[in-house]
Amino acid sequence: MILFSGCEKKIPLPQHTKACSEFYDLKREQCDSLESFVTKLEPYSVIFIGDHHDSKVLHVKIAEIIKSLQKRGFHIHLANEWFTPEDNALLERYAQNTIHDAPFLEAIGWKEKAGYEFDSFSPIYKVIQEGNGTLYGINLTHKERKMISEQNLSAMTPEFRSFYDTLDLNVSSHRQFLAPFFEHCHSMKKDEAALTCKERMYRVQVAWDSKMAKESLLLAKSVLKSPEDKLIIFAGAYHLTSHLGIDMRFSRQSSLLHVTLLPFPKPQEPIDLGYSDFILFYDRELEK
Repeated sequence: MILFSGCEKKIPLPQHTKACSEFYDLKREQCDSLESFVTKLEPYSVIFIGDHHDSKVLHVKIAEIIKSLQKRGFHIHLANEWFTPEDNALLERYAQNTIHDAPFLEAIGWKEKAGYEFDSFSPIYKVIQEGNGTLYGINLTHKERKMISEQNLSAMTPEFRSFYDTLDLNVSSHRQFLAPFFEHCHSMKKDEAALTCKERMYRVQVAWDSKMAKESLLLAKSVLKSPEDKLIIFAGAYHLTSHLGIDMRFSRQSSLLHVTLLPFPKPQEPIDLGYSDFILFYDRELEK
């Protein structure tokens, strides 16, 4: 047994190498145009879309997807990583276009919450407004993240403590995926060991994903009232890569049909099997 295992060669994970101009269907291993891709989205009531926060080119393409769904008669509910459920009243006003950009950005605290240029994201929000869609927040507040980071149990409400107690920190594939990003511990506290800092960072990451999955599930139960309603969860790509983040934690609690789309910049590199359901290619050269 030892002899055979010692001689065994490690087999690399299967990868997709097909070049596509717009969309790639990983399950069917075929390229799609915007029209054929949107047709494939029609059966799904929940759509997870990953973001590269610094790409306006990508955001324009995501806005095109939403607009195409709207043209087919779908009502879009967009849940956004930047915001929290406490922002929903203000987000409702903004979606209904009863508050303009400048006062909205000040009231929502855009610079603190996002840190990226609003103009880059505005195509997505404008198409929601034009299509009479809705906007929601699904993330933790800064105060909640701090409590989880510091494991400040005494400051937690009973409801939040219940959420904290259910955090699953034992998904080994998720830990392995994030390990390179936690190699250098950020914001290390005085006299804190590196391992303790990494565990703290990982705990917050899991809490982010779990909170966004929980709020997405609550939204799905609330807003998906007809076959024409679609809930889009818009969050950073690392929260969805290889179905290890929000979408995995959502699927544990829901049988709703859902699908994941992740962005991939050109020039194309090999994509691991199981990376996503669909890939959206975009050209970073156009950012210049």
